[in-house]
Amino acid sequence: MVRYSPKARHPRLKMVPYEGLIVVVPAHYDQQRIDDIVFRHRQWIVTAGEKMRSNGLFPDSADVSVFPETVTFECSGEQWLVSCQRDSAVSDVTAIECSGRNVVLRGDASNVGLCRSALRLWVIGKAAGVLVPMLHALAHKNDFRFEKAAVRLQRSRWGSCSSKGTISLNAKLFFLPRHLAEAVMLHELCHTVHMNHSRSFRQLLACHDPCWREHDRELRAAWKYIPRWIEA
Repeated sequence: MVRYSPKARHPRLKMVPYEGLIVVVPAHYDQQRIDDIVFRHRQWIVTAGEKMRSNGLFPDSADVSVFPETVTFECSGEQWLVSCQRDSAVSDVTAIECSGRNVVLRGDASNVGLCRSALRLWVIGKAAGVLVPMLHALAHKNDFRFEKAAVRLQRSRWGSCSSKGTISLNAKLFFLPRHLAEAVMLHELCHTVHMNHSRSFRQLLACHDPCWREHDRELRAAWKYIPRWIEA
């Protein structure tokens, strides 16, 4: 898949869980040059594809009919039971929390797509309720300042920081062990000081997260924590 981005200055390849190879290029990039880039990097594409397939993250290994009976948030140590309650009078699906960590999908429960959409919205809300306070606590503890925080579902980025000081966190961080979610937050907080990955940035990051290299390696494989249904 090719994605044209007005923000891209140079072409880049990335292997995205459940989507496969994506080539990001500047707007109006020449198709012939895209073909050349893919050909030159064919060995990396094969290797990255095999690794993703072995982890069950390749598109042909994703079962779009998968729907969870339980949802586990490693970050908070919570496990929720998922059930459906069909209401023929309602054409949509709403996720409703009940006692005992049960979430009920009420409405047109026969529509798996609507159920997954409702569950994804619920995940974003749950994630925001935990991740944003975590970010504020880390900022206060390490003397960082940022303007505001946002939590949304993103395809391939764990987080980002804008030049205006807005930190965006991927709701999927809520599925990761807490130390990895905190590592991403510290990384983005350091970007409030250095908007790059320069030596100064790495030195600052090392001060607040001495194990950042190890955490980076863990994050490369952390997609194994992300359930298929949230990607579909």
